[in-house]
Amino acid sequence: MKRFFGRALWRNLLAISFVISEIAALMLLVAYAASYYYLVYFLSLLANALVVISLVSRDVNPEFKITWLVVVIFLPFVGGLLYIMFYSRRLSRAETRLSKRIAELHDGSRAEERDASVSLSNLEALAKLDTAAAGQAMSLLRDDTYSKLYCDSSIKYFPLGEQMFESLLSDLRAAERFIFLEYFIIHDGEMWRQIFAVLKEKVREGIEVRIIYDDLGSMSSLPEELGRECEKIGIRCVPFGRVTPSITSAHNNRDHRKICSIDNKIAYTGGVNISDEYINKIERFGHWKDGGVRIEGRGATGFTRLFLVNYSLAAKCEEDPSPYLDEDYPVLSDGGFYIPFGDGPAPLSPGYTAKNAIMNMINQSQSYLYVTTPYLVIDYDLTEALRNAAKRGVDVRIITPGIPDKKVVKIMTKSAYPYLLAGGVRIFEYAEGFIHEKTFLSDGKIGLIGSVNLDYRSLVHHFEDALWIYGSSELAFVREELLKTMKSCREIDERDARLSFIERCIRGFVKFFAPLL
Repeated sequence: MKRFFGRALWRNLLAISFVISEIAALMLLVAYAASYYYLVYFLSLLANALVVISLVSRDVNPEFKITWLVVVIFLPFVGGLLYIMFYSRRLSRAETRLSKRIAELHDGSRAEERDASVSLSNLEALAKLDTAAAGQAMSLLRDDTYSKLYCDSSIKYFPLGEQMFESLLSDLRAAERFIFLEYFIIHDGEMWRQIFAVLKEKVREGIEVRIIYDDLGSMSSLPEELGRECEKIGIRCVPFGRVTPSITSAHNNRDHRKICSIDNKIAYTGGVNISDEYINKIERFGHWKDGGVRIEGRGATGFTRLFLVNYSLAAKCEEDPSPYLDEDYPVLSDGGFYIPFGDGPAPLSPGYTAKNAIMNMINQSQSYLYVTTPYLVIDYDLTEALRNAAKRGVDVRIITPGIPDKKVVKIMTKSAYPYLLAGGVRIFEYAEGFIHEKTFLSDGKIGLIGSVNLDYRSLVHHFEDALWIYGSSELAFVREELLKTMKSCREIDERDARLSFIERCIRGFVKFFAPLL
């Protein structure tokens, strides 16, 4: 309790209270302006008309347009202000300068030039094997300007967080050059203390260690104390998206990534944060089923690059990434092709990278498509893609939690069931507890594993990461484990999917505002 109510929490609560105060002040200003009714009414109509024209002309998901149009039209003047403040992230001058500088550094580095040529030759090799998969890869490479297609790598899939943690500790102990950690949540506990003990030892050996944690995601874990303790022993530790007492859409853009990069030779990603429930040292919602992937070889470079980009943004610094990306790799391959990629809000990222990758997987599936996700709050495009895949004979199966971590989100997840079931999609709820894993597997030859949930926050607002996989021999093990997980699930039928009257009311309200959340 002392830790939870520490300075970090109070700092963030104070910042949030300032934001609420600013919004209240705007509302009072509008109320005061009501005394000049005709002038304000005319200006609000003009502002609303401009906002509506701007909304209609934007090339974005229609669901976002509809929700914002209703807000703007039914909340004259206030709706327009909310749209201007929160519709999309606006970069500060410092962020704009920094993002341009990062792009220049990546484009000009020796490692970038080398990886670009390697990626092109790998794409040509993939096209000879599978033109459809090469098309997916090409689309992904165009969406994420920092991603490359790698061979000379091997992966290992972990169906449980505790298995992944054991491997991670072993690799951390063997680090020789640097350790980069980027996590949405870092909570004090047995998992963090074991990692921190290894990091302290590595720093004493002269190994460079850097940490990024999300300021809001790690609110209750005393990030200031964590930062001071790390800096004291030589670990460079920075919060991402620090909560500040100002109205800005940047507060909505959290760093949801889970990346560990070691020596640019090994990297980890998946659903596992640094907190004890992820490795079942404590129980919160029954058994916590999580998973992830370890990549060794040239493909680890992609995650090193993603980390350095977000570190530069969080620390507001400029540095040449080349020394961390140049490395001589041993010949190492399991026959797979890999694209480590990141996603984030516009304009820092092109946007919808993860969604497009998932849509391509769904649309090109021929035999089966297996999905695990803790949340199923998806838009019309993804819903129809899943239904259409099932209608053309693809065995589409989605695994969701049996015990939810958020009751409202569970109602939203459940509300997606009836329409998907009617289209032939099979849905399984993990009976033993909460499944937090984010894994996609198509036809045994294409997979996607990372931090991406099937909800608006992951697909639109958050900074995410994942590994796109083609042809790895490890995918057979992924399929085996997903089928094994389904045996611990309860398959949902139409009767199970029915919503009560209260649930339908909650669904209608939340679903309408989901694109804004």
